[in-house]
Amino acid sequence: MSSSPVAPPTVSTDLTACGWWRPCTVQVIGELPAEHQALRAFLDRLVAAFELQGHSVFDRSHGDVDLMLMCGQIPEGPQPLRDRIPESYPPLSAMLRQRHGLRRNPRHVVAVVEVPERLSTLPHAEVVATARTAMGRLGAAKVLFVSRGDAPGRVPEVTLCTMEGGHPTEMDDIADRMRDRLVTAACAQQVADDYDTVRDAITAEAWQAATTPEQLAGAGRRMGELGLLSPPLKVSDFVSDQLADMYEIYMGVRGFSEGMLFAFDPDLGCLVVSASGSWDVDKRALTREQVVAVEPRLAGGRRLRVLAPSGTLPMQPSVETWEICALMEACPTVRVTKDMAGTWVPDPNGEREVPLVRAGIHAHVGVTSSDDTVIETVEADREQFPYGFGCGTDLTVEIARNTVRRSHAINHPADPRVYVRWPLLYHGEMAVELWKPGLPSQPFQGLLDQYGTAVQFTPDDVPQPR
Repeated sequence: MSSSPVAPPTVSTDLTACGWWRPCTVQVIGELPAEHQALRAFLDRLVAAFELQGHSVFDRSHGDVDLMLMCGQIPEGPQPLRDRIPESYPPLSAMLRQRHGLRRNPRHVVAVVEVPERLSTLPHAEVVATARTAMGRLGAAKVLFVSRGDAPGRVPEVTLCTMEGGHPTEMDDIADRMRDRLVTAACAQQVADDYDTVRDAITAEAWQAATTPEQLAGAGRRMGELGLLSPPLKVSDFVSDQLADMYEIYMGVRGFSEGMLFAFDPDLGCLVVSASGSWDVDKRALTREQVVAVEPRLAGGRRLRVLAPSGTLPMQPSVETWEICALMEACPTVRVTKDMAGTWVPDPNGEREVPLVRAGIHAHVGVTSSDDTVIETVEADREQFPYGFGCGTDLTVEIARNTVRRSHAINHPADPRVYVRWPLLYHGEMAVELWKPGLPSQPFQGLLDQYGTAVQFTPDDVPQPR
């Protein structure tokens, strides 16, 4: 077996050389207790690092800043870190506008807290649960845990936690590297709300006759059995019922589920994807109402078109759909035809032209090894994209296009491999199957067969490369 690397090495890229980099505006807000000397020392270095790279750091603003660093406090105690995180109602971030005279909500609120623990020593699942508890109780989608050293003002490590489960830790050049991670997040623009619904785009008869929704449902069940999909999570798993109700009423958020599935349907001529996990969707038990048909092309390079079957109003598609559409646009096309059993198969003279990618999955797991003779691994391009960011941004759309350009199996018809996978830094991976000879007749069947055989993985330890 040929094993692919588990995690890319530490990078030393000059972030300002990346084409998407831009100067950002930053504000630090909140009171710092006198005893939090490590946090004060880290923030002083971080502010200096921002200014050195050309960013503007303000003492006051109306909220129109790229990054708002919000200082919080977690009390000392013998309990585990997660159990010590205090809950305020409403959360700290919800009171920013009133307390500090902001006219709008900042684009990115990052809670910054000092703790005695070193998160790099904790198990992956414990760090993720602790971070999500802090996010819910403080009201910030990202948290910086500043670990206190054994001398006043000493900071041995800092961990950046993100909603999708990322928690990279920096131990060297901490301020500079955390600055770069935060700037990367600020430069990634959200696109996951950029979509239009085309009513009556698919007839009710065509939608009911389509087999792809059931194929997605079957693949979701199998992913659950394999450990590639975890149970959905509720906001109330991390905060009180009172605070969970506030999130639902004011933000429409009740919970989320990780991962996604997609497949191209030649009969419908469109992409079919799982619905967003924020809509109470258990991707291990999808119904026809919980899959969404979309145009496989992004209008203007970033806007999605949801294709509604007659008489229905579809759910919002999974946040990864934008990058999947970019993937479909970027890959070559092939022709397919129906065989005697009514199954679409590759055929150079086929009646339909389709994207080379037939189907794929996104899973929040860590891969320990994979057989490159069976499934190609396209490693992360850490020169162009040194650090990770969440799905549903313009930069993840660009990563999808970048991955297609670098895949040998996608761009060389003579390459016999019909499966391709690539890591998504800090929170899992994508994998796809290609319309090539040797591909099993049913979507997802061959791809999922690789997990646990050609691809060895664990849901308990997702790599967090520096």
